[in-house]
Amino acid sequence: MSDPGSPLDLLFNQLDEEAVQEHKDMRNDTSLLSGINTELLLEREREYRDLEKHWVRKNAWLKIAQRIIQSNREVQVNPGGLRYLTLPAYYRLDVSLLLRENLIEVTERADDGQPAQVYVAAFESDPTKFGRMHGQIPRFKLLGASSIEKALVDDKNEYYHQLRELFPFDIVNLDLTTSLTPRNEGPYSQTMQAVETVFELQSARSVPWALFLTFRNLPSDWERAAKQQLFNNLQDNLHQFPKVLEAFQKLYQVHNVEYLTNKNERLCISQSVAKWIVDRAHHYKFSLDLMEIYFYTRHNKGLPPYDIYKQVFIFSKNKLNYANIPTRGLPLQTWMEDDILKCVEKHKCIDVEMRILKASEIQHQDIFASLEQEIDDLCKLIV
Repeated sequence: MSDPGSPLDLLFNQLDEEAVQEHKDMRNDTSLLSGINTELLLEREREYRDLEKHWVRKNAWLKIAQRIIQSNREVQVNPGGLRYLTLPAYYRLDVSLLLRENLIEVTERADDGQPAQVYVAAFESDPTKFGRMHGQIPRFKLLGASSIEKALVDDKNEYYHQLRELFPFDIVNLDLTTSLTPRNEGPYSQTMQAVETVFELQSARSVPWALFLTFRNLPSDWERAAKQQLFNNLQDNLHQFPKVLEAFQKLYQVHNVEYLTNKNERLCISQSVAKWIVDRAHHYKFSLDLMEIYFYTRHNKGLPPYDIYKQVFIFSKNKLNYANIPTRGLPLQTWMEDDILKCVEKHKCIDVEMRILKASEIQHQDIFASLEQEIDDLCKLIV
């Protein structure tokens, strides 16, 4: 593999940066060579080498993966490695990181014993990027040229049935680049339908599993009615559960959702999304074992800054108390109320950039340089 920082690779990486997914209007689709701008390519290369995102991979996603595989091995479920659904992008750093740590299930090996195929389902909607990813080794169990949302909810999508046959997964990584409710999709967006479908397809799983959810937290991007419904759902819980209201007041220093929206709308969106995720988990009889929230700000030239939020959850199957007769919805369980309280208490968003800076000061070393080096090393693991 050539040096990813070489001028030639920078040229081809014009279509490979995550920023292209997020801001397609910055790209001229008619020609790879049209409008090539060295400064723009370098800027996109920097965005691809997103150190804050890699810090989350290393310090959050990897830690959760290790916890899930330990849980699997204790009950002899997929003890050979994790089954992983992801949106990896061209350099697939998350997959390489987990594979380097021997955490992913190897389904085929080459003659020299190296992994030839791994139990990973991955999706890439950009045809140019997909074409370049298709020949990478180790191969994935499924690599789809589609958005993951369409593959999950559209029964006419060519990958719909293939993907369903691979469920349940140990980790589902919805590493999205947009809001959950884009303004052009209406209140119940395809993205939210896809999240719901994930819970439905995971419902047969009896041991803990993880959901990684990433979204762009720019309030103006969100569909207004959907956002208000999420806020109303959170407010209803504050009215219903005194302990949840007390935790909300303690954490945010306000006593209702409207005040939090006025104080920090992005924080309110993240809290409301986390609460909705927990609601959907409850519908499929999953309880919340762990929740962590991370965020960092992206600054793209010519565009307003926006926050990327990365939410991490672990869920496990729970039981219903059948002393109550089920009606239209599931009867409220004690563990569900505990989860709602946990969902507020644990919504202590970690500023990734500040965490890296603090670690650099404490350890007296350049953590940024260390992350850069690890990215370089992981890039070399794909063939």
